[in-house]
Amino acid sequence: MANPWAQLEQELFDAATAEPRDNQRFVTALEQAVQACHTDKRAAKHFELGELYLYLSEEYQALDRYDDALVAADRAVETGLELTPDARCLRAEILMRTGRIAEAEPIWAAVLADTPDDVWLYNNAGLEYAETGDHVTALDWLTKGLQLALATGDPEGAADQLYELRQESLEHLGQSADELQQQAEEFLDALEQDHPEWPMPAEDSPIDPFDKMVLAWLPTGDYDDALAAWPEFAATELMAESAGPLPHSTYCVALQQRLEELSEAGFPTLVIAPVSVAAFTAWCAEADRDPDSAESRIGYAEHLAITDAASLIAWPPGRNYPCWCGSGRKYKKCCAAPGAMAAV
Repeated sequence: MANPWAQLEQELFDAATAEPRDNQRFVTALEQAVQACHTDKRAAKHFELGELYLYLSEEYQALDRYDDALVAADRAVETGLELTPDARCLRAEILMRTGRIAEAEPIWAAVLADTPDDVWLYNNAGLEYAETGDHVTALDWLTKGLQLALATGDPEGAADQLYELRQESLEHLGQSADELQQQAEEFLDALEQDHPEWPMPAEDSPIDPFDKMVLAWLPTGDYDDALAAWPEFAATELMAESAGPLPHSTYCVALQQRLEELSEAGFPTLVIAPVSVAAFTAWCAEADRDPDSAESRIGYAEHLAITDAASLIAWPPGRNYPCWCGSGRKYKKCCAAPGAMAAV
């Protein structure tokens, strides 16, 4: 049976990935999807209403429609949307960004009372207070968050960001790095030494859920150069369609889909290796490899993991992080946007 929502899904994807960015177009598509959910039970089962409200809240903010953003955030909470930190923080964040700090404070306090062990609550609250210029309060939140991350071994992977944000607040307050910063730095250094490389298995290798995996990825300019230089790459099913090679944004969503599949298969850690065509071609020449070869790209990703780990991109980004593809948009509004997977 044909998908009755295919056209709307496609518009959601196209609007979310349009270049240049058209926030109003995405808002219109999201509002249509929300309306469909409220008027048709089948649509309500097809779309995630809470996530639609989440994206609407973010897009309204981009358009300076903060009252609408607050309403959308409240609707997201009412759907039971599960987020980290708690979805109630959406309202608190919007209030902070509009100068209504006194209204946000009881929300932070309520979420803290309910989820005192959520390290991302401390991160987000600290970030928002720092954005208002209140680095004293920001430092308090970030200190407690970093202490929690270190005490628990940082299973959420938040220590690095907490460390950086806390350092910024210390500097704004004219304070030097303290013992907690030193502890965090030693923790992060030890973590990096314990995991110096991420081996890249062959594409047909059985998945070992205890391994880390690196996937090669071509940034936008390098992608165009690769299509022009490597006919085998340009002709692959992933890259080509009847009208010609896929646009870079669709290629990124295809990689996102692969990452999602690997995550569901059990990989605990996935990493993206940005590939520079010039550097890759030089490496192939030195190693006597064919650059227009999937095996060579796999080998180069492994090479980068060993020799240039700092260039690798951890996946997935946090909810408030920029998308890994370099678009500058938030992850949930870009490669992980509603309808993105269905459009590949």
